[in-house]
Amino acid sequence: MTSLGKRQIHTDALGGALGGDCLDASPAVEIDRMDRGGWYAVMEGFDDANIFQTWDFGRIAHPNRDLSHIVLRRGGQPVAAAQVLVRRVPGIGGIALAMWGPMWRPKGRRPDPAAFQAIMEAMKAEYSVRRGLFLRVLPRVEDGEGEGADALAALDALDMRHSEAKAPYRTFIMDLTRDEATIHKDLSRHWRRGLAKAEGVGLEIVEGSSPEILDAIDDLFIQTQRRKGFRAFDSRTLTQVHRALPDGMKMHAVMASHNGEPVAGVVVSLLGDTALMQNSATAEAGLPLNAAFLVHWKAMQWVKASGGKRYDLHGVNAQANPGVHLFKRGFAGKGEEERVFIGTFESPGPMLSRLLVEGGQTVRTLAATCTAQASHVMAMALNKGQAGRADATPSNPA
Repeated sequence: MTSLGKRQIHTDALGGALGGDCLDASPAVEIDRMDRGGWYAVMEGFDDANIFQTWDFGRIAHPNRDLSHIVLRRGGQPVAAAQVLVRRVPGIGGIALAMWGPMWRPKGRRPDPAAFQAIMEAMKAEYSVRRGLFLRVLPRVEDGEGEGADALAALDALDMRHSEAKAPYRTFIMDLTRDEATIHKDLSRHWRRGLAKAEGVGLEIVEGSSPEILDAIDDLFIQTQRRKGFRAFDSRTLTQVHRALPDGMKMHAVMASHNGEPVAGVVVSLLGDTALMQNSATAEAGLPLNAAFLVHWKAMQWVKASGGKRYDLHGVNAQANPGVHLFKRGFAGKGEEERVFIGTFESPGPMLSRLLVEGGQTVRTLAATCTAQASHVMAMALNKGQAGRADATPSNPA
């Protein structure tokens, strides 16, 4: 993987979009002018930093894409930044993807919507216009009043279109500014009972950043996938990312064992002020022990003790997985509602890049539809054949 062409923009054209207390000098946009260490130094200055914006996640989880980094500075200080994953098709175009970016909540400062608009304007100019790529952005911004409304207004002003190809991210987020006694009191009754049982069955807890703990939880995750019959990401990729991350950015794992056998585990990351549940799994032997309740509680305690203000339970879908939805809702606590994020936004770029990306999506969608229809037809034929054989069986004489 290579860093894309080094260049730097100093422009007053963004000045009209920038205002506020911290934005009193001409903005400067830097593109691909830093190495891995420099990027991590920038990330450490943002409360909305997250693992998907890390250099090592981009390099390891997306090895077929190049990394590009764009930073908006004011008075020499970063006020917004994004890691962009770029994939080119020679002679045609390509796609530029910002996962949970840009970051625009500098530590110790109130986020400025003008900075969000300015970095988005710079990203559109660089990736969609200058490089001719299909720009796709998944901002880590909740829908609603305040930041959500400001971000949507900025995206609308830049003619960034909302994508319907992927449903908006939905999750529960725990408020960790409450004291631990209040957090416990606000758990659902089901959750308090489950936790009490888990605390009394003699589970052994081990936690930390040791890769060996994460490896054991990966094994549990594979068992969980087989038991439930679902397909998901390969959690071992995140463990590879974990090994590569700087010590201060490594994830934290909590694992429960019973009679020497791992039965449940959870992995969390804490960058900025909001932790993210990255992976969790429970072995079949851990279900009657309610082991999941204890490891999730322990993980929350670590996040709170480490200075995290919020804990994102990483995605829910009440229709597809009602059991997990109920578990996370009970953990989030009384009065906590499901959070919905603003979704995915795009600047399609030139026609060839647009056809490359949208055509690929259409082919994948068509293939999935055909596969589903073929399975349905085969099932109907099988049922019809079985019914025919039943009809052909001689009946007993009257």
